[in-house]
Amino acid sequence: MITGFLVNPDLTRRKIEFELEHANQFLGGATEDRVAVAFQEDGSHYAALFNAEAKAEGAEPNPVASLARNTADTGNPSFLQDPLRAISGAVIFVESEGGDVTDEIIEGVENSVRAVENYREDFEEEYRLWRAAVINSGRAEAAAKRQAHTDTQ
Repeated sequence: MITGFLVNPDLTRRKIEFELEHANQFLGGATEDRVAVAFQEDGSHYAALFNAEAKAEGAEPNPVASLARNTADTGNPSFLQDPLRAISGAVIFVESEGGDVTDEIIEGVENSVRAVENYREDFEEEYRLWRAAVINSGRAEAAAKRQAHTDTQ
């Protein structure tokens, strides 16, 4: 069993115990993916497990996971820069090699949750635009997949 930290798009969160091969039961789908995330610019990376199909299936964007992904990818903690690379749906944070979540990871998640809450309050319009862009990119992704499926038949 692995201990992870489950974070939903609405920012509800909790520790969970799960088997790695059964993570999808918490993520709402059968297509699991993993991406490196960071909560600080100190070079520490962790892992986020998520449903790779969630965005195309219309799931809400996960601002905490999206912020952490951007920090890991660019070293820049600027908030919600790229709606096309945003993560949607529930996410489980674990240690970078898939090990148990640590207090350090949970502290990073909690700091990110506070950052998201403050950003949503201070920059309500920008947050709404980011959220809409993520949802629309998911719809476009879903339409492209449907078209590709139709073209192959």
